[in-house]
Amino acid sequence: MAGMVLRKTGVVLLTILKWILQAVLVALKLVLGIAKLFLLLLSLVMRIVLTMIGVSVGRR
Repeated sequence: MAGMVLRKTGVVLLTILKWILQAVLVALKLVLGIAKLFLLLLSLVMRIVLTMIGVSVGRR
């Protein structure tokens, strides 16, 4: 009887842990996606600024 209770408790705890880890993974994907978008926009702005001041980017 006690073994069955412990087994069910373990399954419930593993399920909760799985949900928490999935939430963390989704949050991490969101943060990395936002960082990627920010870096792409920063790169675009820097290329425009460098072009405006006459510096050739990557052309030698």
